[in-house]
Amino acid sequence: MAGLTELSGKPTNAIPAAQQFRAVAYLRWCLFRNGFRRKGGAGELAARIIVFPIALAFVVGPAIGAFALSFAAAHAQHFNYLLPIFWGIFALQILVSINVSPPGLSFDPESLIRFPVTFTRYLVIRLFLGLLSASTIVGSAALLASAAGVAVAMPALALPAFIAALALALCNMLFIRMIFAWIDRWLSTRRARELFTFFIVAISIGFQYINITLNGFGRHHRPEQAAKIAAAIRFYHHIQPILAALPPGQAAAAILNAGAHATGIAALNILAILVCAAIFKSVFAWRMMREYRGENLSEVNRSQPALAPQKSAQSAHAASLAPLAATPSGMSAQPANALPFGLSTELVGAFQKEWIYVRRNPAQMYGLLIPFAMVFIFAARTNTFSSASRADWIFPAAIAYSLLGMSALAYNALGLDAAGIQFYFMAPVRMRTIFLAKNLFGFLINAVQIALVYLVLCFTSGAPSPLVTLMTICWVVFAALANITVANMRSITSPKKLDPSKLSRKQGSQLSALISVGLIFVLGGIGAGLVALGHLTGMPWLPIPILLLFDLAAFALYRASLDRIDALVLNHRDALLEELTKASA
Repeated sequence: MAGLTELSGKPTNAIPAAQQFRAVAYLRWCLFRNGFRRKGGAGELAARIIVFPIALAFVVGPAIGAFALSFAAAHAQHFNYLLPIFWGIFALQILVSINVSPPGLSFDPESLIRFPVTFTRYLVIRLFLGLLSASTIVGSAALLASAAGVAVAMPALALPAFIAALALALCNMLFIRMIFAWIDRWLSTRRARELFTFFIVAISIGFQYINITLNGFGRHHRPEQAAKIAAAIRFYHHIQPILAALPPGQAAAAILNAGAHATGIAALNILAILVCAAIFKSVFAWRMMREYRGENLSEVNRSQPALAPQKSAQSAHAASLAPLAATPSGMSAQPANALPFGLSTELVGAFQKEWIYVRRNPAQMYGLLIPFAMVFIFAARTNTFSSASRADWIFPAAIAYSLLGMSALAYNALGLDAAGIQFYFMAPVRMRTIFLAKNLFGFLINAVQIALVYLVLCFTSGAPSPLVTLMTICWVVFAALANITVANMRSITSPKKLDPSKLSRKQGSQLSALISVGLIFVLGGIGAGLVALGHLTGMPWLPIPILLLFDLAAFALYRASLDRIDALVLNHRDALLEELTKASA
């Protein structure tokens, strides 16, 4: 870094590129290393160590599958089967890119344009930062394993197989980097984020429906299922020419032509892959050039021409503050119309803000819609069970699944507030009120999900028995209160800033995610143990009074923790402001 300081007065090209790359790499290493020295860093390190074997399994599993399938195809000399294998790997990379965020950065890569870095070097750095993403690792490992399977089956094809796999891995990486760079550009508007959310939900539900329909989950093999599989195969044959013309198809064709001793045609296939990679890199570079020139994707800049509405809104806000300004010092202002149920205006305002967050945040909308849709699909397909038994186990399982989806968001309750947390410290409102509004909104979402799941079961597989319904509701109250108590603490001690407009950069605490999943499993185990106890004692109603006692204890614990929120936030205000007001990562 000192060397760069000495060269700062020279032209940009005078600074060696290797020195700048080493400086960025050293910066990332220092930020990664020092992140574990901060408060809570030991827990994050422990979480990474625990999650590492699971992440390794997600890399090794697809690689083993790709190796086995490619070996079988090459051994039987059915090289045309490599086409669906390579397309399957590409689809896996896309799914991993959507569902798994890349390694978190502690600095905004766009801030590099403030330093003497040429565009070419800036582009190389942005490409390098995506090499360690989960999708690149999983996809590249699977492609290399696939090439290894072909090489083991037919050693003569080892060189063309690995060349084709490496070319395709480069092409896939550049395509994903290109498409997600433009998605970030499109998601800079709220309308685009809403449309993209529903698109992702539709794709996810469609994949699940196809999977359940074709594999016959909950059904015996029937002629209509065989007809659907045959229709899917016919559809594949119709689109096969299109799939063969694209990069995964060109990679498969390169190996096929190499096996047929058509070396020149195989070389042209690999060249076609590299040409596509160059096109993807050029489109990505175009997007990076606009960033390099200082393009700002803020929605505020888009709305600047509408000055009159802004002025009217400011006038209305000033008018709403006028009664407060006239209130004598030291006295709390009372609204002209008292709110029902003794609710305060601060609580209602914070509750409305949470609703706005849900409407504008794709992740929360995704978490709300997916459990409902999945219950509908599974309940409609599990026809091998009797209606009563099917509904009795689907209902609690679906509720636990929905609670798991919402708990991940509850463990970072302040993430979407971002720099707005500064207003909490300046406004005459207690943090207890803010968290109470967030928790009540979460409880309301859980209640809506329970009602929707119950209605779905009533129309598909039959309503669960009253005993199971009552036990499930008692368990949900206990689980929600216990989970939100821990979530509030983690939201304060380990916050992470979230930016809805940056799909590929959303990050959360790995330790918080691990705690949320582990706690739901523990609570689910408690519920299952109580049900088993009821069956063993011949009193199936026994879990209900026990769960009611647990509900009272969980409520007392939640209320006590809520009373300590203000002091806890005050003690962690420096860390909260530092984390939530920094530049987007």
